[in-house]
Amino acid sequence: MPSHMTALGTAATPFALKDAAGTDCRLDFSGTFPATLVVFMCNHCPYVVHLKPHFASFARDCMDRGVQVVAINSNDPGRYAEDGPAGMLADSKKFGYPFPYLVDETQEVARAYRAT
Repeated sequence: MPSHMTALGTAATPFALKDAAGTDCRLDFSGTFPATLVVFMCNHCPYVVHLKPHFASFARDCMDRGVQVVAINSNDPGRYAEDGPAGMLADSKKFGYPFPYLVDETQEVARAYRAT
């Protein structure tokens, strides 16, 4: 499926989602952070599987520099059981994700960000 790049400088769509533990999370666009990195990922994707430990390290480096990092999983856990909240929590712990790993059950946020 082809990707669709949103033009740089486009205002990010605000959203509120729950993390894998069920805690509410709102993305902060108040100017508190100089930049925000929003990543759409899941547990079973071969590209993500390959990069998990490296991405955790990269995210820590970004966050140390003041960048807000958030990951969003929009996959259907009915089709991919490992992408459900339990698998997300396990991956967060195993790889030491320092960022919120959020559940986009309706794929509403993925559609707003044109994620494919």
